[in-house]
Amino acid sequence: MTARSVILPEPLEAFVEAQIASGACPDADAVLAAAVDLLQREQRREAAKVERFKALIQEGLDDLDAGRFEIVDDLGAWFDQIEAELDEASHAA
Repeated sequence: MTARSVILPEPLEAFVEAQIASGACPDADAVLAAAVDLLQREQRREAAKVERFKALIQEGLDDLDAGRFEIVDDLGAWFDQIEAELDEASHAA
């Protein structure tokens, strides 16, 4: 494990101290480790979202290429129709 010296701005230092005082973490190392872990999880989640969006975009492009689409002249009416269909389906279930 590499030793690091970290200088935090006062608000962050106060937060670290509050975490220790509350018993949430035993020491500053644990607070910082938890913060880094949280950042890693958030970055993985964001990367997964990007990959999912890319897959959905590709699916849409494939549908366009295959002619699987409809032209919508009135987007508001189209959304209203979808909402009505969802309402019908939920009442039928």
